[in-house]
Amino acid sequence: MQSKQIDAQMKQKLDEEHLNHTKSILKTKLNGKNKIKAINTYATSVLTFSFGIVKWKPTDLVNLQTKTRKLLTRYRFHHPRAAKERLTLPRQMGGRSLTDVTRLQDKQVKLLQIYFLNK
Repeated sequence: MQSKQIDAQMKQKLDEEHLNHTKSILKTKLNGKNKIKAINTYATSVLTFSFGIVKWKPTDLVNLQTKTRKLLTRYRFHHPRAAKERLTLPRQMGGRSLTDVTRLQDKQVKLLQIYFLNK
């Protein structure tokens, strides 16, 4: 019972921290490529360390991505009617190459499993 409460608190705290980092990046006067690079390295790293420890549900991650997209729209970085899939596409394919959090979580959990199986 307590572990669920602790997980919920940690998810909320990590969610807020990720969004605060994203806001601070979007307020800067960086160009588009460097903003995405900063979000991928600075804001997403907050979540990366929690994958495998905190139990994230797929709906939690989808909600987090939705909040991130709303922030991008609020700071006029992404048009509200633009395709949301374009954000996660690589730049070579015409996208913005924003890191997809659900794929990142799957990758990190798989790497942790491989690490622990080898030890």
